[in-house]
Amino acid sequence: MRFDLKLIKDDESERILISLKSLYPRSFGNILAVLDTGSSRTIISAQDVSLLNIPVNSFSKSDKPVSGFGRGSIPCKICNKFRMAIKSTEEKLKTFELPVHIVDTPALKKLNNEFQNRAYQIPTIVGLDFLKELDLSLFVNFNQGIAYLEENNPQE
Repeated sequence: MRFDLKLIKDDESERILISLKSLYPRSFGNILAVLDTGSSRTIISAQDVSLLNIPVNSFSKSDKPVSGFGRGSIPCKICNKFRMAIKSTEEKLKTFELPVHIVDTPALKKLNNEFQNRAYQIPTIVGLDFLKELDLSLFVNFNQGIAYLEENNPQE
């Protein structure tokens, strides 16, 4: 199967976006994430945690806070089996479970307002763990505006 991605270019950056659907119980909804080949893990943003009402308190604290976005780090928790789906170009859903880091929004509320505001600006990140776990290849041609994922060993 093939999964189309969106390429976004503005004055400040170029990004590869991926559309996912959260299938986590009572937290169903769409997630538009940045596919980040520089990240080794997938991180659900504070904004998506709030929009999807993900039950943060039911997860264990992560030993690795989210960092790499300027000064400081953002507290997060870990969900070992977060259920999601991605839609193929043929309109078929591929469902999967993946360990994800989830921004700990209750802990974030204890920090100063400026820090909270910056944390809520960071998008959901899909990292290399996603590509490895689902055995996907990434194809990108910025000049032609083409980006997609393709299964390496599709199951019929």
